[in-house]
Amino acid sequence: MSSKNYRIKKVAVLGSGVMGCQIAAHCVNAGLDVVLLDLQSDEPDQPNKIVEESLKKASDMKPAPFGKPEFAKRIELGNFEEDFDLLKDADWICEVIIEKMDVKKDMMSRIDNIRKKDAIVSSNTSGLPISEIGEDCSEEMKAHFLGTHFFNPPRYMKLLEVIPTESTSEQVTEYMHRFCEKSLGKGVVICKDTPNFIANRVGIFSIANIMPYFFNGDFRAEEIDLLTGTLTGYSKAATFRTADMAGLDVTNHVAKNLYPSIPDDEMRETFNLPDEFQKMVDEGMIGNKAGKGFYTKEDGEYLVLNPDTFEYESQKEMEDEVLDEANKIKDTSERLKFLVNSEGKIGDFLWNVHRDLLMYAANRIPEITDSPLSIDRAMQWGFNWEMGPFERWDALGLQETADRIEREDKEVPELISDMLSEGITHFYSDGKVYDPQSKAMIDIPPQAKGEIKVSNLKKDRVSVMENDSAALHDMGDGVAIFEFKTPHSTLGAELVESLYNSLSLVKADFEALVISHDRDNFAFGANLKEALSAKQNGDSDSVVDAVNNFQKTAVALKYAPFPVITAPFGKTLGGGVEFCLYADKVVAHHETYMGLVEVGVGLIPAGGGTTEMLRRAMNKLEGEADPLAFIREVFKTIGMAKVSESAYLAKELGYLRATDTIVMNRDLLIKTAKEEAINLVKAGYQSPAETPVKVLGKTAFAAMKLMLHVMHEGKYITDYDQVVAERVAYVLAGGDLSEAQEVPESYLLKLEREAILECLQDDRTLARIKHMLKKGKPLRN
Repeated sequence: MSSKNYRIKKVAVLGSGVMGCQIAAHCVNAGLDVVLLDLQSDEPDQPNKIVEESLKKASDMKPAPFGKPEFAKRIELGNFEEDFDLLKDADWICEVIIEKMDVKKDMMSRIDNIRKKDAIVSSNTSGLPISEIGEDCSEEMKAHFLGTHFFNPPRYMKLLEVIPTESTSEQVTEYMHRFCEKSLGKGVVICKDTPNFIANRVGIFSIANIMPYFFNGDFRAEEIDLLTGTLTGYSKAATFRTADMAGLDVTNHVAKNLYPSIPDDEMRETFNLPDEFQKMVDEGMIGNKAGKGFYTKEDGEYLVLNPDTFEYESQKEMEDEVLDEANKIKDTSERLKFLVNSEGKIGDFLWNVHRDLLMYAANRIPEITDSPLSIDRAMQWGFNWEMGPFERWDALGLQETADRIEREDKEVPELISDMLSEGITHFYSDGKVYDPQSKAMIDIPPQAKGEIKVSNLKKDRVSVMENDSAALHDMGDGVAIFEFKTPHSTLGAELVESLYNSLSLVKADFEALVISHDRDNFAFGANLKEALSAKQNGDSDSVVDAVNNFQKTAVALKYAPFPVITAPFGKTLGGGVEFCLYADKVVAHHETYMGLVEVGVGLIPAGGGTTEMLRRAMNKLEGEADPLAFIREVFKTIGMAKVSESAYLAKELGYLRATDTIVMNRDLLIKTAKEEAINLVKAGYQSPAETPVKVLGKTAFAAMKLMLHVMHEGKYITDYDQVVAERVAYVLAGGDLSEAQEVPESYLLKLEREAILECLQDDRTLARIKHMLKKGKPLRN
């Protein structure tokens, strides 16, 4: 059967534990119909008690597994005894029950007897052999059976390991790969059916290999986390914070299961974890879920475990000249090479752990996968490492590392020896990756089928326009993309001016514009450093110009003679939201956290944000509805600096329209935005006509002032919160007009400009800006 004949709309999740509930939640986020079953309760009046309580716990989890809290109501609940017939209609049955082979095999037998033909079945496990789980099933089911290994929490972790067996149909494997990639938004890695697959095999090895340096007293936990964090291309959570987040009981369980399963593994003893670690687990010191692990939090301070006393103590700052030098190196690969090759205790430690990691990863090919790229992506997507093991080989140098390994009388991995004998000295080069099967460099496959990355556009063609802050690129098919290049994607004067000027370039040579880029967050709003510097230098003209130009640019997006599509993701704050508000269409990643947060730094949304949010509120009016109620909601959204916890919630707050598109896979965001742009062009796009906005004048202003008075009296807002919010209220009311009326958009934009300039004249705003730049959080003055 061709993969195009498979369709998954209804999913049955069996098992409502932590993973089962969250997998069900993520399937609901993706718009799928979901049935969630678990054991029948002993209580006759409440047979579904187990699954009901599990779902309630999941609904209360932070971070939230659901894109919207009410999504939980869309899951149909049941139990294995009374409701197993519900599986008859399921297109995909995902088993997530207890990690015991006999129990799983029994469940597979039950599924085999009831599933419809061609229904896909997966066992979600972190390490049990997939082939053995399904070995007693019918041949037809075996062809539709494979393993899935979601990483926790499933909504937020990119990696999904898919493990076909020898009996799994290639069409089923390919279909599930693309379905999980596109519909669930996952980074899919196809694994061999080996113990703990890829990510946990390598990741737990790395953690286990580092543990002795802590328990032997060579380094403190926070020192190891500094050395194995972003400094050397690992994750922000580093080694022990990652272990605490995952759960030390989980790490212990995986290691204990691995040890007897890998008798031929040359580093098998590494998984025999230190006795002190076992003591931590036995005493309930199992990480974040228990409130204590390698770290604990007391009175707002994160304390660290002393392995000698098993007591917690304050962290200490690690000081070393080699760290001072390393911090001057911006490129992670160069910084890693410098540190690994440095003399002294730090260099020795980093060499030892990297030598072992690099050798271990290289020796796992072809055991766990034929692809170095698969191991790198598994570690990047499953453990959030910046650099995978084979990228580290490249950074340290294959030949240099192999020579050093030989000097230490250790055996160079066969993979590396083969490469060097063929004259190949890099795993990655010029968009290609080494393929051990063909023993040649091949094109790096996309992270998702059809993905468009700005970084790839730069390789393929010269930018239409580029400076230090921004660039305009040709995506082909008449569509251009505007890229933010500033640190943290802040919207400084040069970037805003570049966007405005790019509109003329697009008008002349293209049919549509997409605004997006490849970084971790779409936009952090205006460049506060620029504003503060100009204010402190008495350069009031540049402040006025910055406000005028930002507003002019945002409005120009709306009235451009071609469609403008924004594609936000991650944190999308302040001016980033305003660009989206004025776009013709927004294609947002599911994990988009949008908010007009200006009041937190003593400002108001003045890039058209206050005006457009008011317009959207007024457009909701129907019949005899009270317009003041809609204005109050906008006032609360802006005044309380509300930030959505998903793209779905951004629609509820009014930052996105109901018709805006939500994409599950970030890698497919720009591709989808381009497609939406082309669709608008094909439909004969015409820019909107300017229309007036209804305001309520003094009536609305008085009502909002009363709200502020009550909140201030109740100590919910500070004195200056009240002042800033009142400026927002003044704009939303349309000023001090005596009666309700329609006003031009330009009138409200003028009120915005006047209000924000008032804010910038107030020393309390400057104090807030300084505090935000220094502390990274709002000042409540």
